[in-house]
Amino acid sequence: MAVPLSLPYHTPSMASEKPGFRNTTTNKPNGTTNNNPVQTHPCLVLLEKCSNMSELKQIHAQMIRIGLFSDVISASKIVAFCALEDSGSLNYARLVFTQIPNPTSFICNSIIRGYTNKNFRREAILFYREMIQEGLFPDRFTFPSLFKSCEDLNEGMQLHCHSAKFGFALDSYIQNTLMNMYSNCGNLVSARKVFDKMVEKTVVSWATMIGSYAQSDFPLEALELFRQMDFNKVNPNEITLVNVLTACARTRDLETGKWVHRYMDKTGMGSHVVLTTALMDAYCKCGCFTLARELFDKMPERNLYCWNVMINGHVEDSDYEEALLLFRQMQLEGVKPDKVTMASLLLACTHLGALELGKWLHLYIEKENIEVDLVLGTALVDMYAKCGIMETASRVFQAMPQRDVMTWTALIVGFAMSGQGEKALEAFNEMQRCGVKPDAITFVGVLAACSHAGLVDEGYSHFDSMSSLYGIQPSVEHYGCMVDILGRAGHIAEAEELIQNMPMPPDNLVLGGLLGACRIHGNLEAAERAAQQLLELDPDNGGTYVLLSNIYSKLGKWDEAKKTREFMVERNIKKPPGCSLIEVDGTVHEFTKGDESHARSSEINNMLEDMICCLKIAGYLPNKSEVLFDMGEEEKEDALSRHSEKLAIAFGLISTTPGSPIRIVKNLRVCSDCHSATKFISRVYNREIIVRDRNRFHHFKDGSCSCKDFW
Repeated sequence: MAVPLSLPYHTPSMASEKPGFRNTTTNKPNGTTNNNPVQTHPCLVLLEKCSNMSELKQIHAQMIRIGLFSDVISASKIVAFCALEDSGSLNYARLVFTQIPNPTSFICNSIIRGYTNKNFRREAILFYREMIQEGLFPDRFTFPSLFKSCEDLNEGMQLHCHSAKFGFALDSYIQNTLMNMYSNCGNLVSARKVFDKMVEKTVVSWATMIGSYAQSDFPLEALELFRQMDFNKVNPNEITLVNVLTACARTRDLETGKWVHRYMDKTGMGSHVVLTTALMDAYCKCGCFTLARELFDKMPERNLYCWNVMINGHVEDSDYEEALLLFRQMQLEGVKPDKVTMASLLLACTHLGALELGKWLHLYIEKENIEVDLVLGTALVDMYAKCGIMETASRVFQAMPQRDVMTWTALIVGFAMSGQGEKALEAFNEMQRCGVKPDAITFVGVLAACSHAGLVDEGYSHFDSMSSLYGIQPSVEHYGCMVDILGRAGHIAEAEELIQNMPMPPDNLVLGGLLGACRIHGNLEAAERAAQQLLELDPDNGGTYVLLSNIYSKLGKWDEAKKTREFMVERNIKKPPGCSLIEVDGTVHEFTKGDESHARSSEINNMLEDMICCLKIAGYLPNKSEVLFDMGEEEKEDALSRHSEKLAIAFGLISTTPGSPIRIVKNLRVCSDCHSATKFISRVYNREIIVRDRNRFHHFKDGSCSCKDFW
């Protein structure tokens, strides 16, 4: 609550008369001059060398004994030490202050600045109030500290009025701190009014206003003001450019970022670490990761923030392996990571499915006592959830002292992706009981959970509650989830009707979900309609043709299946290349279809031949509809056997302990042949195989899959 700052009855003269404090017309006591021997007294020399309060008190006592304390400038030095030095004492400064009959502006300003520097903001304002009530008047050095201490807008406006009434309205130093005060209180309109009324705008003035916009999430306004600054021929300083680059990063303004880069090279500012780091961040946010890395590699000195920007930049560029390599280089150079570093690295592990490395990072966090805040805790929950370890994800979640909507959502989506719909819905209900309001992403997880649990009515209920209870308008992604719910339950006609009534046109995911449901339930007519719409959206989408061909094959429509495949060959339409990742001993191995580049390729091929042979004995029949019809039958089987996930599984079988789980991450939806083969592999080799494809987790165990053959 703001403290009333009433002016005393006798308003002082304006700034032209340069008022001081009561009974004081100058900062020097009567009778003293610049060459006064008092100023070189041995006590004052000792005071200059004083390092702690014990010494200060001895000097103070000596000054009182010899009468030196009665000299106001000497007394002010005692107050200044107590108020401004790290080893001082503001309480002692206040006691000394009460013993000074005619305090100067310097003395009072020292106390106010001491409170401000030590973050005792309320005390600074209250001391100023006492000054006013005692008839003591401020000078131009009083208000900057007061504005820095002010956190209440009404209080700040009162101080603004005081500065004007005391005649400091046109003081540029006061105006600059006044702009900062208004922006810190969330009133950028008033800050801009102060800026616009300034008679003389220095580079600090421009930097202050640009910084206020950039730091208050008004990047476009910051950039527009920077252009005005350039038009007015005011050369920016480092602080200005850091804020401009922050605005460039938020607006993805690459051209302005490059202009700043050229200006830095021209003026020799390239050695400024903070500025160079801000430029790196801007380049990363604008997608110019190569330029950012060039800057990083050329830096003679790199602080932790530089490493964090570059590691996160590689993660944003989906170059997860490089982010992890950069972390290893960071360790070799002796730079200790913080919670920001670890959150980025965990995100890389999440995308790679690198569970073992994620576990190591978790242990490192605990060993180094790195603070697990909301962001890092959520990253841990998300990593374990996306790696399919929901038990550990739940334990990390429960151990967190605070959880926000993102934390709850990570847990809910994790349960949903793992096919544990009931647990996802239980978590959602608990989230509501805890008073955490869900967001749009939360409902994606909730609806996916309803789909996996076969809860059509509950899915509709949650879908309707988005707008009616939470004011969230369903997006195309939510409609896609509803189509998945209806399609999984076999309500194909109802799913088609929902698509027709959508307030936005359906996308590939919505129509792909319908086509997938048609494949499961054998609805050829609806499949052809969905495929037609999909091909209108993307005529060259090979996945649509393959899925439609599979539906024809499943229903015995061999001629239609053949025509579909032949059409693909004629148009040179290919299915997007699949890629599968597997982590072994902390290293992520990547496989593509028919991959021969791995160092252990010959061993993998031998394992693959044995594996296919064992599977056929167990009853596995290759689904040749997944292969183009311009091949012979043996070629088709060979092509199927060399799909990326089969290569990854074969590598897992020869590289891991018998009986241990095998974890695969795939960039595309698992094909029907690989899905069938993996079920057999889990039974024949007694392995639990966890595959995370583009849509969800498949937990293969004892010959069955958690998706119940619907994916």
